[in-house]
Amino acid sequence: MDIEKLRIGIDAIDAEIVRLLNERCELGRQIGVWKHENNQPIYVPERERILLERLANLNPGPLDRESLLAIYREIMSATIKLERPVTVAYMGPEGTFSHLAVLEKFGRGVVAQPEAAIGDVFRAVESGRADYGMVPVENTTEGVVNPTLDSLTASNVKAVAEFNLPVHLFLYSASPVSEIRCIYSHPQPFGQCREYLQANLRNATLIEVTSTTRAIELAERESDAAAIAGALAREYSELPCIAENIEDNSRNITRFLVIGRQENKPSGDDKTSLCFALHDRAGALYDALRPFRNHNISMTMIESRPLKSGNWEYCFFVDILGHRDEPEIAAACAELKQDCAMFKVFGSYPRILQ
Repeated sequence: MDIEKLRIGIDAIDAEIVRLLNERCELGRQIGVWKHENNQPIYVPERERILLERLANLNPGPLDRESLLAIYREIMSATIKLERPVTVAYMGPEGTFSHLAVLEKFGRGVVAQPEAAIGDVFRAVESGRADYGMVPVENTTEGVVNPTLDSLTASNVKAVAEFNLPVHLFLYSASPVSEIRCIYSHPQPFGQCREYLQANLRNATLIEVTSTTRAIELAERESDAAAIAGALAREYSELPCIAENIEDNSRNITRFLVIGRQENKPSGDDKTSLCFALHDRAGALYDALRPFRNHNISMTMIESRPLKSGNWEYCFFVDILGHRDEPEIAAACAELKQDCAMFKVFGSYPRILQ
């Protein structure tokens, strides 16, 4: 094996890759001009889903599927940047899991815009200050994120995509575990590593703050303090990481929704999110769900939230498989709507590529 010949081969391939990437980006730029002239959205989730699935099926290896898709997300991000700068709002500040979700989903070619709260993300998209928003909707350990469900109900924006972010938690401190007296973090991470805290930091005081980034900032000021945050915090702090992957569930995943102002076309493998409120009577929920059974529609989530307008009245949040424009989905929704005090479809969007 002649390593110099191998390196020469890599150099030649790299030169061809650079040439082809620029050729691809020029085509993308021309597509961006057409989208602008025809008032079409820059980000098209159904096209993204079809493209990534086709690339994954073309891949013979040895490059693994996950790495291939990550590379192409960055390529697509760079192309979007050439078409038109795209702003994605998220609950900040920088370094939070929502920020990481923006980078993992859209790549570093978009403008990541931090907002103070989930409701502010919705308002940024609704007003046009941001093109899209990234909001957490549920976690495999802690369940649904109620502020997102409430904002979906009150806002006019659409759910246009979803993204699953594996959540790994890290303990940051200038002191060893034995000397830590208080720990700062957002309520969600505290809930996701209860067992670790009980086993290793039983006597430490847990202090809830607005974000994991804020937790890092506070822990930096105290010698006997710690913060629980994600890996992205390392880019914004020099506070040492003294324990990794402290989450109780090794498959700790937060599902995010991308919100926007557009309606997606079917991709062939979609999900629809909706909510409804029922008149108070016996068997109301059972009857409401019957159209899904009659039209052979699968539900992937159902969750209830109290209605703020009445005592002990609930709004139900449901995810179903299929696009709202498909005949069976449309028929089931029409039947359900007849029995509801309130009914709203948040949007249809491509399912996450498995």
